[in-house]
Amino acid sequence: MRHTARHLVFAGILALVAGCTRHETLVDQGNRTGILHVGNGAEVQSLDPHIAGGAIDQNVLSALFEGLVTLDEETFAPRPGAAERWEISADGLVYTFHLRRDARWSNGDPLTARDFLFSFRRVLSPALASEYKDVLFPIKNAEAFALGAVKDFAKVGVRAPDDFTFELTLAHPTAYFLTVLRNAVACPVHEASVTRGGMRPDDRLAKWTRTTPFVSNGPFRLREWKDHQHVALDKNPNYWDAARVRLNGVVFYPSENTQSQELAFRAGQLHTTWDVPLSKIDAYRTASPSPLRLEPYVESYFLRFNVTRPPFTDPRVRRALALAIDRDAIVKNVLRGGQLPATALTPPGFADYAPLNRVGHDVAAAKKLLADAGFPDGRGFPAFELLTLSSEINQRIAEAVQQMWRRDLSLDVAIGQKEFKVLLQVVDNAVLDYAVARGRWIAEYPDPLTYLAIFSSRSGINCTGYADPAYDALLDEAARASPPAARLATLQRAEAQLLEQMPFAPIYWGARATLVAPSVHGWKNSPLGFHNYQDAWLEP
Repeated sequence: MRHTARHLVFAGILALVAGCTRHETLVDQGNRTGILHVGNGAEVQSLDPHIAGGAIDQNVLSALFEGLVTLDEETFAPRPGAAERWEISADGLVYTFHLRRDARWSNGDPLTARDFLFSFRRVLSPALASEYKDVLFPIKNAEAFALGAVKDFAKVGVRAPDDFTFELTLAHPTAYFLTVLRNAVACPVHEASVTRGGMRPDDRLAKWTRTTPFVSNGPFRLREWKDHQHVALDKNPNYWDAARVRLNGVVFYPSENTQSQELAFRAGQLHTTWDVPLSKIDAYRTASPSPLRLEPYVESYFLRFNVTRPPFTDPRVRRALALAIDRDAIVKNVLRGGQLPATALTPPGFADYAPLNRVGHDVAAAKKLLADAGFPDGRGFPAFELLTLSSEINQRIAEAVQQMWRRDLSLDVAIGQKEFKVLLQVVDNAVLDYAVARGRWIAEYPDPLTYLAIFSSRSGINCTGYADPAYDALLDEAARASPPAARLATLQRAEAQLLEQMPFAPIYWGARATLVAPSVHGWKNSPLGFHNYQDAWLEP
């Protein structure tokens, strides 16, 4: 009932609008006032860029914070952000960033290289335990410091020679490293805000994001955050490029119910949705004009296995369940949004990395593997739960997989539903309170390592209990490999090794269906799923 009540937020919006003006929807009002209304898929976990969660949080943080560089959504080309320019040494190891002298925090304080020095140290501090810190591990001694093996941060390749120069030294050349710096985990945080009232900068439980004022450095600043209602942002007048920002604000609305979002869109209460009800995609395809966007999306959807819980400790069991999934049927009959059946973890979309074709649909092989593991025709296999989100897409996928496992392997499978926040809590590395759970990853940067690093034993987002020294060694070898072709070949060997152990079952590779109102301009296709809100504007 609590979950249903939260989805009534859009009904509240309708009532609010009716009470304020009888003829103007939120979209009409937003078009007039320059306020963009965005469906955000679920409740935000955190607005701390160093510990925030996945795409839901990142969508808001991309408007609040800005790293040294940003990326073009469509091409992944690096663009100047807080740094107006940079140089890379001939050996590819030293990155020197020159910060904008007119860059300011939202409260007017100067943004300096020392803010980045403080922030990188905070991200890498062992006590903070940032789940996404590993994207910074190409920096010299960053991983050793994060693991506590190096205590002196001066030995990490991070320096601020002066207020407007920030220098990063890598352990080895990393071709994709510049693109990593767009990620929220590489954004600066305001030291005085983080340490206000004596709070420790590495205290994960500190509530600095809930104190006033919330200080950030992006094109927008926080006006209001009401749990399960909205996160409202205003244009940041102290942003270095404020004169070019055409929106006056962005309001993000959480809803895991795709039908509620679609109804709100049709009622003129949202400019954009997070996704589209599966039953409505075909109708929107044929509409003219249509607000439907079917976008390329570098996404991998899969099921995680808790490899510490019997019988999922046995790779034969995990592989059997993976082979019993008919991905073609799920893509064709359930999703219908341009997705592809996944045959591995890493999706297409990385220019020189060919996705592996190692996981298909083979019921006979699945039955043999299950029998070899001691469960002929499913006999003796304990009942278990497939944990997923309560939204339509996730529920339909879970129901399809449940039916396949029941029908073809005679397994007793129940479906459990959790809110997004709660699901992340139960699959956390320190908890692992599940048997099989829905997983999804959208690339953080345009390189296959963004996927393969998930299942490293050092990853904060592994969430399976899987740890294989041989797999870790291949990832380390790839980090040192040269030329690029040798590196990609090593990454393919690593992925093949991962697919032998199968701590996950791939389902599909992504495409994204959203609804975007015709008044929204500057809204690019984004294979990595983020948007540069400073580039968008509204025209009635």
